[in-house]
Amino acid sequence: MVTAGDGWRSTLLRYNERYMRSLACVALVLLASTAFTQTVKRPNREAAKVVWEPPEWDFPENVKATVSREMLSAFRVSGYQIRLDETSMKEVQQRLGGVMARRGDAGDALEWLCFHGTDEIGRWVLWLESGEISGGSVGSFQWQRVSSYDVLDARCHNLRKADSVVQLSLSLKLGSTLAEVSNNLGPPTSKTDERLFYLHEHEVEGNRAGEPFISSNIVVVHLRHGIVWAIQASKTTSD
Repeated sequence: MVTAGDGWRSTLLRYNERYMRSLACVALVLLASTAFTQTVKRPNREAAKVVWEPPEWDFPENVKATVSREMLSAFRVSGYQIRLDETSMKEVQQRLGGVMARRGDAGDALEWLCFHGTDEIGRWVLWLESGEISGGSVGSFQWQRVSSYDVLDARCHNLRKADSVVQLSLSLKLGSTLAEVSNNLGPPTSKTDERLFYLHEHEVEGNRAGEPFISSNIVVVHLRHGIVWAIQASKTTSD
Protein backbone atom coordinates (compact mmCIF):
# COMPACT_ATOMS: atom_id res chain seq x y z
CA MET A 1 0.00 0.00 0.00
CA VAL A 2 1.33 3.52 -0.94
CA THR A 3 1.14 5.97 1.91
CA ALA A 4 1.02 9.77 1.78
CA GLY A 5 4.63 9.81 3.06
CA ASP A 6 5.73 7.60 0.17
CA GLY A 7 4.08 9.96 -2.32
CA TRP A 8 5.75 12.99 -0.75
CA ARG A 9 9.15 11.29 -0.86
CA SER A 10 8.61 10.34 -4.51
CA THR A 11 7.70 13.92 -5.41
CA LEU A 12 10.75 15.21 -3.53
CA LEU A 13 13.04 12.80 -5.40
CA ARG A 14 11.65 13.91 -8.76
CA TYR A 15 12.11 17.56 -7.75
CA ASN A 16 15.72 16.91 -6.72
CA GLU A 17 16.41 15.15 -10.03
CA ARG A 18 14.99 18.09 -11.97
CA TYR A 19 17.00 20.51 -9.84
CA MET A 20 20.25 18.62 -10.40
CA ARG A 21 19.59 18.46 -14.14
CA SER A 22 19.00 22.23 -14.14
CA LEU A 23 22.30 22.82 -12.32
CA ALA A 24 24.11 20.61 -14.82
CA CYS A 25 22.62 22.58 -17.73
CA VAL A 26 23.67 25.89 -16.16
CA ALA A 27 27.18 24.55 -15.62
CA LEU A 28 27.40 23.44 -19.26
CA VAL A 29 26.23 26.86 -20.47
CA LEU A 30 28.82 28.62 -18.31
CA LEU A 31 31.59 26.32 -19.53
CA ALA A 32 30.58 26.86 -23.15
CA SER A 33 30.45 30.63 -22.63
CA THR A 34 33.92 30.65 -21.06
CA ALA A 35 35.32 28.52 -23.86
CA PHE A 36 33.77 30.79 -26.48
CA THR A 37 35.20 33.90 -24.80
CA GLN A 38 38.67 32.35 -24.69
CA THR A 39 38.35 31.30 -28.33
CA VAL A 40 37.42 34.84 -29.35
CA LYS A 41 40.18 36.50 -27.38
CA ARG A 42 42.98 34.05 -28.19
CA PRO A 43 43.53 35.18 -31.81
CA ASN A 44 43.93 38.78 -30.64
CA ARG A 45 46.59 37.78 -28.13
CA GLU A 46 48.33 35.64 -30.72
CA ALA A 47 48.17 38.48 -33.26
CA ALA A 48 49.83 40.90 -30.83
CA LYS A 49 53.52 41.53 -31.46
CA VAL A 50 56.35 43.69 -30.20
CA VAL A 51 57.00 46.49 -32.69
CA TRP A 52 60.66 47.30 -33.14
CA GLU A 53 62.31 46.01 -36.33
CA PRO A 54 61.05 47.29 -39.70
CA PRO A 55 59.30 44.74 -41.95
CA GLU A 56 61.18 43.31 -44.90
CA TRP A 57 60.56 45.01 -48.22
CA ASP A 58 58.78 42.87 -50.80
CA PHE A 59 58.93 44.78 -54.08
CA PRO A 60 58.19 42.63 -57.15
CA GLU A 61 61.16 41.72 -59.34
CA ASN A 62 61.62 42.61 -63.02
CA VAL A 63 59.21 45.54 -62.89
CA LYS A 64 59.83 48.28 -65.46
CA ALA A 65 59.46 51.88 -64.34
CA THR A 66 56.25 53.57 -65.50
CA VAL A 67 56.12 56.75 -63.39
CA SER A 68 57.39 59.77 -65.32
CA ARG A 69 58.79 61.76 -62.37
CA GLU A 70 59.97 61.36 -58.81
CA MET A 71 57.01 60.92 -56.54
CA LEU A 72 58.35 61.06 -52.98
CA SER A 73 61.89 62.15 -52.26
CA ALA A 74 61.33 64.34 -49.17
CA PHE A 75 59.05 64.49 -46.15
CA ARG A 76 58.79 66.13 -42.73
CA VAL A 77 58.72 64.62 -39.25
CA SER A 78 57.86 67.00 -36.41
CA GLY A 79 58.56 69.89 -38.81
CA TYR A 80 62.05 68.58 -39.64
CA GLN A 81 62.67 67.98 -43.36
CA ILE A 82 64.28 64.70 -44.38
CA ARG A 83 65.50 64.22 -47.94
CA LEU A 84 65.86 60.62 -49.06
CA ASP A 85 69.39 59.69 -50.13
CA GLU A 86 70.71 62.99 -48.70
CA THR A 87 69.87 63.54 -45.01
CA SER A 88 72.12 61.46 -42.77
CA MET A 89 70.77 59.11 -40.12
CA LYS A 90 73.01 60.77 -37.51
CA GLU A 91 71.50 64.17 -38.28
CA VAL A 92 68.01 62.76 -37.79
CA GLN A 93 69.01 61.13 -34.52
CA GLN A 94 70.50 64.38 -33.25
CA ARG A 95 67.34 66.28 -34.16
CA LEU A 96 64.59 63.79 -33.25
CA GLY A 97 66.29 61.37 -30.87
CA GLY A 98 65.84 57.61 -31.00
CA VAL A 99 68.06 54.55 -30.81
CA MET A 100 70.13 53.52 -33.82
CA ALA A 101 69.77 49.81 -34.50
CA ARG A 102 71.38 47.46 -36.97
CA ARG A 103 70.80 43.99 -38.40
CA GLY A 104 72.44 41.87 -41.08
CA ASP A 105 76.01 41.39 -42.20
CA ALA A 106 78.31 43.34 -44.48
CA GLY A 107 76.72 43.81 -47.87
CA ASP A 108 73.24 43.16 -46.50
CA ALA A 109 73.23 45.32 -43.38
CA LEU A 110 70.39 47.65 -42.45
CA GLU A 111 70.38 50.49 -39.92
CA TRP A 112 67.16 52.04 -38.68
CA LEU A 113 65.56 54.51 -36.31
CA CYS A 114 62.09 53.78 -34.93
CA PHE A 115 59.57 56.47 -33.98
CA HIS A 116 55.93 56.32 -33.00
CA GLY A 117 53.10 58.76 -32.49
CA THR A 118 49.37 59.26 -32.76
CA ASP A 119 46.93 61.14 -34.96
CA GLU A 120 43.17 61.61 -35.01
CA ILE A 121 42.66 57.99 -36.10
CA GLY A 122 45.09 56.12 -33.88
CA ARG A 123 48.69 55.02 -33.36
CA TRP A 124 51.38 54.72 -36.00
CA VAL A 125 55.04 53.76 -36.25
CA LEU A 126 57.71 55.20 -38.55
CA TRP A 127 60.99 53.52 -39.48
CA LEU A 128 63.81 55.45 -41.13
CA GLU A 129 66.21 53.08 -42.86
CA SER A 130 69.71 53.12 -44.29
CA GLY A 131 71.10 50.19 -46.27
CA GLU A 132 74.63 49.62 -47.53
CA ILE A 133 73.87 51.48 -50.76
CA SER A 134 72.67 54.55 -48.83
CA GLY A 135 76.06 55.37 -47.31
CA GLY A 136 74.68 56.46 -43.94
CA SER A 137 71.84 58.54 -45.40
CA VAL A 138 68.14 57.88 -44.97
CA GLY A 139 67.47 55.78 -48.06
CA SER A 140 63.94 54.68 -47.25
CA PHE A 141 61.13 54.82 -44.72
CA GLN A 142 58.13 52.77 -43.70
CA TRP A 143 55.12 54.43 -42.06
CA GLN A 144 52.26 52.27 -40.87
CA ARG A 145 49.39 51.90 -38.47
CA VAL A 146 49.84 50.00 -35.22
CA SER A 147 47.05 47.74 -34.02
CA SER A 148 45.64 48.22 -30.52
CA TYR A 149 47.04 44.79 -29.59
CA ASP A 150 50.62 45.54 -30.63
CA VAL A 151 53.23 46.54 -28.04
CA LEU A 152 55.79 49.20 -28.94
CA ASP A 153 59.34 48.39 -27.90
CA ALA A 154 60.83 50.86 -25.42
CA ARG A 155 63.62 51.59 -27.92
CA CYS A 156 61.08 52.95 -30.41
CA HIS A 157 61.15 56.67 -29.66
CA ASN A 158 57.86 58.29 -28.70
CA LEU A 159 57.24 61.63 -30.39
CA ARG A 160 55.11 63.95 -28.30
CA LYS A 161 51.54 64.21 -29.52
CA ALA A 162 51.99 67.82 -30.54
CA ASP A 163 55.09 66.89 -32.56
CA SER A 164 54.00 63.51 -33.94
CA VAL A 165 53.17 64.81 -37.39
CA VAL A 166 54.41 63.18 -40.59
CA GLN A 167 53.95 65.21 -43.78
CA LEU A 168 54.75 63.66 -47.14
CA SER A 169 55.65 65.65 -50.26
CA LEU A 170 52.58 64.35 -52.11
CA SER A 171 48.88 64.05 -51.30
CA LEU A 172 49.05 60.75 -49.42
CA LYS A 173 48.68 59.79 -45.77
CA LEU A 174 47.60 56.93 -43.54
CA GLY A 175 43.81 56.68 -43.70
CA SER A 176 43.52 57.86 -47.31
CA THR A 177 40.98 55.98 -49.40
CA LEU A 178 41.77 53.96 -52.51
CA ALA A 179 39.91 56.57 -54.58
CA GLU A 180 42.10 59.36 -53.17
CA VAL A 181 45.26 57.38 -53.88
CA SER A 182 44.17 56.73 -57.47
CA ASN A 183 43.27 60.38 -58.04
CA ASN A 184 46.50 61.75 -56.58
CA LEU A 185 49.06 59.14 -57.65
CA GLY A 186 47.56 57.82 -60.87
CA PRO A 187 47.86 54.26 -62.18
CA PRO A 188 50.41 52.09 -60.35
CA THR A 189 53.34 50.32 -61.99
CA SER A 190 52.10 47.05 -60.51
CA LYS A 191 49.48 46.00 -57.99
CA THR A 192 47.93 43.21 -55.96
CA ASP A 193 44.65 43.13 -54.03
CA GLU A 194 46.26 44.91 -51.08
CA ARG A 195 49.27 46.78 -52.47
CA LEU A 196 50.00 49.40 -55.11
CA PHE A 197 53.58 49.70 -56.43
CA TYR A 198 54.97 52.84 -58.10
CA LEU A 199 58.44 52.95 -59.68
CA HIS A 200 60.29 55.88 -61.24
CA GLU A 201 63.81 55.78 -62.68
CA HIS A 202 66.03 58.29 -64.42
CA GLU A 203 69.69 58.65 -65.32
CA VAL A 204 71.98 61.05 -63.48
CA GLU A 205 75.53 62.17 -64.10
CA GLY A 206 77.85 59.21 -63.69
CA ASN A 207 81.53 58.62 -63.10
CA ARG A 208 84.51 60.01 -64.95
CA ALA A 209 84.13 57.37 -67.64
CA GLY A 210 80.81 58.93 -68.52
CA GLU A 211 78.73 55.98 -67.45
CA PRO A 212 75.43 57.19 -65.95
CA PHE A 213 73.99 56.23 -62.60
CA ILE A 214 70.33 55.24 -62.18
CA SER A 215 68.24 57.05 -59.60
CA SER A 216 65.25 54.98 -58.46
CA ASN A 217 62.26 56.23 -56.50
CA ILE A 218 59.81 53.62 -55.15
CA VAL A 219 56.48 54.15 -53.40
CA VAL A 220 54.41 51.25 -52.05
CA VAL A 221 50.91 51.75 -50.67
CA HIS A 222 49.44 49.02 -48.46
CA LEU A 223 45.65 48.86 -48.23
CA ARG A 224 43.28 47.29 -45.72
CA HIS A 225 39.61 47.28 -46.66
CA GLY A 226 40.26 50.04 -49.19
CA ILE A 227 42.05 52.32 -46.67
CA VAL A 228 45.79 53.11 -46.59
CA TRP A 229 47.35 51.13 -43.73
CA ALA A 230 51.04 51.59 -44.56
CA ILE A 231 53.29 53.60 -46.89
CA GLN A 232 56.82 52.70 -47.96
CA ALA A 233 59.15 54.89 -49.98
CA SER A 234 62.79 54.75 -51.03
CA LYS A 235 65.26 56.62 -53.18
CA THR A 236 68.57 55.13 -54.23
CA THR A 237 71.28 55.84 -56.79
CA SER A 238 73.25 52.97 -58.29
CA ASP A 239 75.44 52.26 -61.31
